[in-house]
Order: sequence, then structure tokens, then C-alpha cells
Amino acid sequence: MLRNTVLAAAATALFAAPAVAGDPPILGHELFGSGPEKVIVLHDWMSDATNYDAVRAWLDTGTYTYAFVEVRGYGASKGLAGSYTSDEIATDTLRLAEHLGWEKYHLVGHSMNGMAGFKALLLDWRAAHRIKSYVAVTPVTPNGYPASDGDRAFLAAAMTDDETARKAFSALTGGKLNPAWAVRKTIRNRASSRPEALRGYYAMWLNEDFSAELDDAKVDTPVLVIGGRNDLPGFQETYYSKTLANWLPNIRFEYIDNAGHYPMQETPVLFATLVEGHLSANK
Repeated sequence: MLRNTVLAAAATALFAAPAVAGDPPILGHELFGSGPEKVIVLHDWMSDATNYDAVRAWLDTGTYTYAFVEVRGYGASKGLAGSYTSDEIATDTLRLAEHLGWEKYHLVGHSMNGMAGFKALLLDWRAAHRIKSYVAVTPVTPNGYPASDGDRAFLAAAMTDDETARKAFSALTGGKLNPAWAVRKTIRNRASSRPEALRGYYAMWLNEDFSAELDDAKVDTPVLVIGGRNDLPGFQETYYSKTLANWLPNIRFEYIDNAGHYPMQETPVLFATLVEGHLSANK
């Protein structure tokens, strides 16, 4: 069922059926649009594909077909258990493209799945070169988020304590949005994810480090990083300039002044424009 019936003419729902015992699972997903250019879109740690609902009205559905995907433990994939690692997300993503019959496609990944998107980029570069371009939205870098012990404790508490979760959503957007924002985001987080998935991915994006592999591979796939000026320090230009800028030879950066960690919700028209500008330049 489509989330927004107003957009029904431009979208086709396609959710994963339960996997047959022994078969690799197919991630839950929804196709939106009917264009020849294919795009896989991944969400963040604290929500599901509904993050992108505000963007849909501004997407070119005649040029692009978007697959809004939910990773194991979230949304339409909530029933899928896993190991909750970047390798698993990347492999699941590449398998989904095969399932869809997409020979060439673009990839968009947000936050923790920005990190997993870099792993998909690395695996694809070593093999098929099917990913035409990548948009990493406020991504966790491939060496993991630079969190202090206090940060880790705060983020761990946000998984179960609603007040802490609301504080986290406020901090991720520079404290500039009203309380209703943090309340609604917290409610959606609780409804859309399995607790064990939150815990598993927490370990992934804080502890994994495949930056040396990425650096050594010299992945030349065109990459756009979209950041928000109101985001936390580990998602800011200073940090990206000494990490991502050194590991990827074909990368550029765009920073949105009036957004934090969720530009697809905070500045949806500009976000859609930046994403499709990058896709268009790399068809």
C-alpha cells in the first residue's frame, strides 16, 4: 500500500515477500516513479523510509525510478533478523538490485546507511561496477562515528529512553526545531524498528572501521556528500575534509545552511534538487 495516495500515479508499491527457508532475504522496499534511471535509497538509524516522504513531491519520476528500502529490523523489513553489519547491509542492497533486474543504478544512503553505502560502493568497485553514482547524506564515515564515552552512553540511552531520544533528535538539528519535531521522530523510531536491530547497528556505526580498505581501493565512483551546517561535529565539513576527502578521489561536498542531520525533512525541495543534480550528471 502506498504511504501517500496523492502520489499514487507516480508510484508503485513493491514489498518483499517472506523468504523461502534457506533463501537469502530480499529487503522490504517500495518503488516510486517509472523512469529509466534507477536509484536505491537507504534510511538512517533512527527511522525508516518514511524519512523521505516529504521529498517525493519534488522528485522527477519520469526520469528516475526510486526504490525506498528498509534494512533488516526496520519498516517493511522489521521481521528480518540479521547480524546488523555494514557487510550485511551492503550485500543485501546489492542483492536487491539483482532481484529488481537493475544492471546499473545509483545509490543514496543516510547516516548509518551512509556508512553502509560506502561499503556497498567498495564491494561493487571490486566486482561489477554497477553503481553509477552515490549520494551520502550526513553519513557516518567508514572509520565509525568519532564518539566519546559520554556520547556512546547518551546514544545507548536514546534507544530505550524517550526523553533522551527527543534530546538526540534536537541535538542532530542544532536545537532549532520545535518540540513537536523531536516528539514525532521519537514515536516513529519506536514504531519502525526492532530493539535488537537498533543495538546491532549502534555497534556497527560506532565500532566498524573499513577506511583503510576504502582508501586502498581508490574507488572512483562519483560521490556527493550532503551535509547540514546544524548537525553534530562528526557530520561536519571539518571532519569530512580529513576523512572522506582523503579516501575517495571522485568526491564533492554540499552543505545546507538551514539543515542538520535530516535535510530530506528539513529542506526537502533543496535536498531533491541536490540529489537529482548529482544523478543527472552521472547517468
